[in-house]
Amino acid sequence: MSTRDKLLNESSVSRRSFLKGMTAIGATAAIYGCGASGEGGQTYMEEAEESRPNAPEIGGAVVAGAAPHNCGGRCVTKAYVENGVIKRFVTDETPDKNLIDGNGEDSPQLRACVRCRSNRQRFYRSDRILTPLKQTGNRGDVNGFVRISWDQAAREIANKLQQIKIAYGKEALYNHYASGDGNSIGGASSSSGRLLNTCLGGYMTYRNDYSWPSLEHTSWFFFGQNFYFPPGKSRQDAFNSDALVVWSGNYAESIWGTNSNWYMQQLSEMGKDVIVVDSRYSMTASTQATKYIAPVPGTDAAVAAAIMYELITQTWDENGVKVGNKLDEEFILRYTHGFFDDHAYDSYLSIPKTFHNDVDRTKYIVPDGSSMSAMVMGSDDRLVKAGLNGATSVYPDKIGYNNYNPQDPSDPLKAALVPIYGSEPKTPEWAADISGVPVSEIKKLANIFATKKVTLWLGGGFQRQSEGEQGPLSCYALGAITKNFGVPGRHVGVYGDRKPLSFTLGMPGGTNSVALDLYDTTKLTAPNYTPFITRNTFPVFMWHDIAKYGGTGKSMWNDGQTKRIPTKMKAFMNFGGNCLVNQCGDYNVISEIIKDKNNIELIVNSDQFMTPSAKFSDYILPAATAFEKEGACDGWLAGDSLICMNKAVEPQGEAKPDYEIASLLADKMGMKNDFTEGKTVDDWRRESVVPILQKYNANMTYEEWKEKGIFSLDESYGITDPLKAFRSNPSSNPLMTPTGKFEIYSQAMVEDYEARGYGNDDNRITLNGSLHDGKQTGKFVYAIPMFIPILEGIFANGKHPDPQNLDSEYPLTLNGWHMMYRSHSTHNNNAYLNEVFKRSLKGKEAFLDYKNREVGNVWDDGVYEPVVINPADANTYKVSTGDRVVVANHRGSIYATAVISERVRKGIVAMGQGGWSNGDNAKGRPDIGGNINNLTKLRPSRICQGMTLGADTRVKIEKA
Repeated sequence: MSTRDKLLNESSVSRRSFLKGMTAIGATAAIYGCGASGEGGQTYMEEAEESRPNAPEIGGAVVAGAAPHNCGGRCVTKAYVENGVIKRFVTDETPDKNLIDGNGEDSPQLRACVRCRSNRQRFYRSDRILTPLKQTGNRGDVNGFVRISWDQAAREIANKLQQIKIAYGKEALYNHYASGDGNSIGGASSSSGRLLNTCLGGYMTYRNDYSWPSLEHTSWFFFGQNFYFPPGKSRQDAFNSDALVVWSGNYAESIWGTNSNWYMQQLSEMGKDVIVVDSRYSMTASTQATKYIAPVPGTDAAVAAAIMYELITQTWDENGVKVGNKLDEEFILRYTHGFFDDHAYDSYLSIPKTFHNDVDRTKYIVPDGSSMSAMVMGSDDRLVKAGLNGATSVYPDKIGYNNYNPQDPSDPLKAALVPIYGSEPKTPEWAADISGVPVSEIKKLANIFATKKVTLWLGGGFQRQSEGEQGPLSCYALGAITKNFGVPGRHVGVYGDRKPLSFTLGMPGGTNSVALDLYDTTKLTAPNYTPFITRNTFPVFMWHDIAKYGGTGKSMWNDGQTKRIPTKMKAFMNFGGNCLVNQCGDYNVISEIIKDKNNIELIVNSDQFMTPSAKFSDYILPAATAFEKEGACDGWLAGDSLICMNKAVEPQGEAKPDYEIASLLADKMGMKNDFTEGKTVDDWRRESVVPILQKYNANMTYEEWKEKGIFSLDESYGITDPLKAFRSNPSSNPLMTPTGKFEIYSQAMVEDYEARGYGNDDNRITLNGSLHDGKQTGKFVYAIPMFIPILEGIFANGKHPDPQNLDSEYPLTLNGWHMMYRSHSTHNNNAYLNEVFKRSLKGKEAFLDYKNREVGNVWDDGVYEPVVINPADANTYKVSTGDRVVVANHRGSIYATAVISERVRKGIVAMGQGGWSNGDNAKGRPDIGGNINNLTKLRPSRICQGMTLGADTRVKIEKA
């Protein structure tokens, strides 16, 4: 008996109600000729003109809403409903007012992309989970799930949560990072988090996320502890710039703010320079860039250092005489700390060393030869002769690793040393050899930054790797020293709303009384200006380390905070997320950690489908989809909108909104009123939204907002610039850093690293001078940005260091990107989208049956994710477009379909992230799901211990 039939037979839900709504999409399925073989029939475009069906008229009641995925888009999505079934999704139909029209108005449509507009196929699938399920076998065994009642599920889960709290303390409870539900009022993970806080007293807390860990962490130290994220200036200010530089951002696919790509389009049509820096020729680069620059993955910091070298040498000659004006040393000293040595202030006594008198500047220093400019110039002494540095670079030529695995005696990183080029001048020629960016392009970029008004938007791709902190820090410094911040047309950081709507919308999360002792504040020179967030939280990418080693004093990655965690995670709430196994590194290792119930005793999952993470749960609770519940969403970081998520249809089967699920669990603990406070989601929504509508003079009531579905900001709300006050008067508006300036040399960042329990001295290495601690001992983490080769990368010149000895067996580097057809892993089971880019065993278009799916059966055999391969590599490995290949390394293997293209460099292959793993490696075969996290590492980044899955994985490819 199949799993699906077994669940149906055990359920009180009839087959008819289980398949409710399936017939609503039957006609569309027929158009596509879907078949479970993966080969299918004719496509719509292949059919004869006269036989094509006409598109049905849009009818029924229209319900305004959104399906806010973690793409960052917050787009208008309207559902047309007939007889309780969603017939069609459309998007914003309001008049489109754009700056390109020349009328000065800026109110474009909030137009959804293919993801939200194809949601109907995802909602009405035969493999939706519609009843509570309990695992009776081993975790990961789909056939071990049986249907139980809501009463039994809630009672057993509530009892187990209370038992775990009694046995291990509330510190053993954990609400996992999840981004599958972007609903800000009663969303999935916010509901489970409020449940643990209000009913059980709290839970151990993570910091950062999987998407932006290095950008976030470095922002706290460079820009100030109040900048959880790099400064976000309104997107519209880019129209005041001469050039927009998008560094590692792919907004045409990953969205990150509705219409961000459209603003770029308008800029390019207006004749502005739009420069895209990205290792892969992305959709953004191919459609919006006036110039495209392609560094080898992981070498961005080398390019930035070479730009700075060019700016310095164009300003001071070899004798230290100022001969140009590309850099303004007085400006740099006023606004930054650590681009030059403190020695420079001896010549500029009127410029204050600090804007915070409560920090002892004699203890917060930049010693001779330790500044960033000293590192950039290496042995070149022109800045010493100019009186700006006290010595040439003190930095060594090599660096070691502190994030080795002490539990693995064969981990090669414990003894490894790799180059950091401390004494070498970071010339454009040096960077070109490493990065592949031509010398001429590096010099042109330097000139653009120095002579034009530049808006620099930083994306997330280049910081998802083992040295992920160095690229963002280098870009921050580049923007600061070239005066590109705080005035119209100039910016360094990210983009944001016209006004900060984002993060003001939400339901109270309750009080978390868990305060873990994970930090030594005695290490800090300026504790009031060092981020508080790192003191009693752990990096989210390290949760697996705590799940395995919490309470033992050990760590998989030598992490000081994991060693101090008092207990393992014993109860794991995973509502609305697929990061438990699928979106984490090294799927195969993670799976083994999760299977062992000596680690985590209870895993509760709330979801709509049998995702790879749901499979490893003890209980799966069927969750309502976006249009089956009430909610709201705002502009995330950009979007200028506040959208009402109206309920369009009743949840299918026994599915419930996550807020109701959490309420039911609270009820079984006898604490329902503590959780709900007697309020519905609409009550919470009203309390949150009404003050926003009033604050921004929306000229609409709450009920009018619900009916219309949206409130948008327009040009009348102006432009937000969080660095404007600092630029205009830094002494009166200092940053929340120890010096009140941009900290290019961040002693605080090093001290925070040490306070988190990391030994930072590497006695194998001797410096050419002392750092702020007075020592000449090498470090694992230094206070300035520098170029450090990523663990599993390549150099353009073929001389990349190989500390793990992987090159000979795995000659290619895998680049993973966020693709248009998924939002992370959401929509991975959407056949409408996957038919666009997946291929069958014979390299033909794949057609996927979504009407007759069994629960847990995600893909048909012989249908594969694409992998993009450079023609030169394809020739080497005798691979052609359409061939089935195996992409493999020492961690795992996956099937894929080859796509030969020059969109990637020789030596690099690219695959979209987010495919659902089937766990096939455990069965001795490549994973048909095409999940690149079968191949990626768990080892965290150097400084913030963040996610390293983007562009830092060695692989090989073989024709299969």
